[in-house]
Amino acid sequence: MPPSIIPPITPAEFLQYLQRCIPPTGWPAKIATANSGGPDSTALLFLLNAVITAHNGRPKPVPPKRRPPGIPPPPPGLPEHLVSVHVNHNLQNAASDMERVATAMALRYKLPFLTERIPWGEHPFPPRSEVDEKVAREARYCSLFTAMEKLQTDVIAFAHHADDQVETAIMRMSQGSSARGLAAMRPVRRWGMGKKDNDYFAFGAEGMRKWIVRPFLHVSKDRLMATCEANKLDYIHDPTNFQPDMTFRNKIRRSLLLMDQSSLSEPASPEQSAEPSSDIEPYIARLRAEVPDVHPSRQMHEAVRLYGMRLEETDSRVTNALAHARLPSPPSTLLLKSNELAEVTSEEVRIALIRRCLRYVSHGPWGAVWAEASGGRDTLRRVSEELWPSEPRTPLSEMPLDPELGTHVDPRKTFAAGGGVLVTPVAIKLDKGQLRYRGRKLDDDSEVDGWIFTRAPPYRKSACPEEQTIVDVTDGIFAAHAAGQETYRVLYDYRFDITFRTDIGKWPRDVREHVTRRGRIVIEPDTKWVLPMVMMRGGVRSPQCIGKFLWDMPGWAGTRRRPVKYQSIMDMKFVRSLDAI
Repeated sequence: MPPSIIPPITPAEFLQYLQRCIPPTGWPAKIATANSGGPDSTALLFLLNAVITAHNGRPKPVPPKRRPPGIPPPPPGLPEHLVSVHVNHNLQNAASDMERVATAMALRYKLPFLTERIPWGEHPFPPRSEVDEKVAREARYCSLFTAMEKLQTDVIAFAHHADDQVETAIMRMSQGSSARGLAAMRPVRRWGMGKKDNDYFAFGAEGMRKWIVRPFLHVSKDRLMATCEANKLDYIHDPTNFQPDMTFRNKIRRSLLLMDQSSLSEPASPEQSAEPSSDIEPYIARLRAEVPDVHPSRQMHEAVRLYGMRLEETDSRVTNALAHARLPSPPSTLLLKSNELAEVTSEEVRIALIRRCLRYVSHGPWGAVWAEASGGRDTLRRVSEELWPSEPRTPLSEMPLDPELGTHVDPRKTFAAGGGVLVTPVAIKLDKGQLRYRGRKLDDDSEVDGWIFTRAPPYRKSACPEEQTIVDVTDGIFAAHAAGQETYRVLYDYRFDITFRTDIGKWPRDVREHVTRRGRIVIEPDTKWVLPMVMMRGGVRSPQCIGKFLWDMPGWAGTRRRPVKYQSIMDMKFVRSLDAI
């Protein structure tokens, strides 16, 4: 039988894919796309340009504030401008050819383009001799993030496709991942803060404002190739993509290719006659077993797609459960009602809810696996058993009384949940928005049981940089001032974005004199919630607080409604998100 004709992706079809991955903040006026020069990113650049051009009603982008008369703005929900971004790793002989092809495609459509070259051996990048797959990937993300900041865009599109999804799922299977991990990549997700121990993979608060979109996740590689061929698009193959000795992903890719070729009726070449890797076959069989009724050529794609749908459904149920269980609480904490949590019966949803809570409260980078108890199954199941005990607890009203407090003794205990988070049992007085940490008052029906998630107290004497919560910002402010920057930003404890105004000459006289006389400005933990407090220390003056995180919640100890003296030189924001993405 002759092979079936693989149809290319049309702009109209691509528009549907694109609208399935709209960031929660909506499309910005300008979107970037990662363009390696390969067929996948070339197809993405072509289709993005086609859709944006068609909906903007003009053949090429027009810079903001220079729209010609008579040209209407684009329909709501679509970007206006497209920029091509290429990262030259400079790790292989083909690097210059890949840059040339990527640049030529941008020029073909008269698109702005930006090339970032990774300077191996220059801070913060390691020397070329230490580069492996992980390092190269993280350095590429660093370069793309830098490009987004230069271009002043918050969204970048990647060309990952359905075949990449399968490879990712198999990689995660080999690492013992749960069904959550087998959903592979999301069509849209927040960039995230990066890592603590990697200077070139640390994105801070800005990582919470930027988004990655992947419109091709339900599209197979062969359709992207067909799109390039049908539209006569020039591209170049990365010569390392199918070298199994390079990376484990390449090994998976090679095995999948060989399995596809073995199903063809044509005789295979000697190179094609190699056997797929035996250690990957069990994972492939597991994916196929998920959808036995689907045609073999589509089984793995469909299995991963279903995992993705399952993850979206779980995320939706977690969001709904948190909306019902959550009560107002101090910044960076989560207060949940036990009776509402009890409505969550699915173990999968419970684990996902726990991970969401930990990620929100933790002092680890948002998006880093450490902030979710490293995804450890044993830890997450232990937390689940505390929140949803398999054996019903004795009702609080039937517990013995504490003679000193006049309350029933709460059998629940505070416990560490991982990710630097403590979970404490409380009794919540709903009519006043107050809570108590030990039991419930006698004959008081207005209180309900609950749990509060909080950041664990810092180890003040720890020598570990990750545990340091006293941060001296004096030198950073002066350096920013000398460089002509209007502000100096600090991500404190990976939870609070603090911006200092650097026009020192306009600071209040007391603060200005303090720093000019060798005094220091430091950020310290405040209250049991570890909120930021800015202090003047050293110099000739006594220590003085000049800034606190402002929050107003009646009935809570430590609430701070009004700014302290000199607070005008800084702004503070809590930057973590409780969203699924």
